[in-house]
Amino acid sequence: MVQEVSFVHCADIHLDASFKGDGSHSFSSERRKDLKKTFEAIINIVLEKDADFLLISGDLYEHDYASKSTINWLNEQFSKLGDKPVVIVTGNHDPYVKNAWYRIYPWRENVRILTTASPEFMDNTRNVYFYGIGFDTFRQERLPDIKPPSISTEKINICLFHGTLDMDFTGNPYNPVSSEELHRLGFDYYALGHFHRKNESLAEAGMIYPGSPEPLGFDEQGEHGVYFVSISKENGKAETRYHFIQIQQRKYVEYNLDAGGIQSEEELIKRAELLLSSSNAERDIVKINLSGRIPADISLDLAALEHALADRCFSLDINDCTYPDYDLDELAKEKNITGVFINMMKEKIDNASGDEKQMLEKALYLGLEALLTGKVDIS
Repeated sequence: MVQEVSFVHCADIHLDASFKGDGSHSFSSERRKDLKKTFEAIINIVLEKDADFLLISGDLYEHDYASKSTINWLNEQFSKLGDKPVVIVTGNHDPYVKNAWYRIYPWRENVRILTTASPEFMDNTRNVYFYGIGFDTFRQERLPDIKPPSISTEKINICLFHGTLDMDFTGNPYNPVSSEELHRLGFDYYALGHFHRKNESLAEAGMIYPGSPEPLGFDEQGEHGVYFVSISKENGKAETRYHFIQIQQRKYVEYNLDAGGIQSEEELIKRAELLLSSSNAERDIVKINLSGRIPADISLDLAALEHALADRCFSLDINDCTYPDYDLDELAKEKNITGVFINMMKEKIDNASGDEKQMLEKALYLGLEALLTGKVDIS
């Protein structure tokens, strides 16, 4: 007899994330709304696909910031699924600590929270066994002592795991484990969570990181969403099929713009407008890195530039990496400290490479600015 189940696998939603330092109060508020819209999209996918389960592999909400209002809203979302089980394992941002919402809130009956003390859930209707490895504290540098899983070839066996997999564990490990160790447990599918970029590299072994469904920073560029997974099992052998569904509300996008040769800020604005309009960036969170040499008498007002381009994207940050267009060859001929400095730095730059070369080039122009103007902006 063939057993078949399907589910939506997601992780790392981080509801009520603070977005501190990422912009204005309005930016933070809108981004928190985006997280809720993304989660609503996840619920809709479960319903549209008629999936049997929703799996959430940790960091559903931010323990330090999650409000009662958001938890009430979250429970309402779960109610839309009727009797479809929502299976959750806790993460390092929403651990099963003493005052966790997971402990003190009256969740709907279809919500199953897997903990170290109670890591198992058996769905007898669909003959699916769930097992969770998550967090009871904000930091776990090794796997907790957990009850051995009760795996059977007669069931479909799914492990929800939040932590670091196949990494250098000497740094900052969070539930560190190797894929070989997990695979030896014998589950049919491993619903992973913790890393915010999707990763299918171990999909043949039944292990997938879905990433964060809504990106949270510029280190999370690219596609974000969830996985729809189906498993069929016959005579003890499981076959897994999966596909990624992109659902993010916004993208974090970083552009490099050559400002070399501009004669005015207005000319730079036109270049940036052309870049943004050709990229369809209206809903994006954008960073523009300016590069190139510009006339030494042009001082860029980044705040004014960002204001002029504000309607071209949801949010904009401009990073000025331009250099004053000094005539280095002429200045190097001068018989003074400026000439000595340029020649010394050029020799160092010629003998450097990579990041060191880039750092020395920046030091050259900062030093020149200090020598020629008596002041320097190191921002």
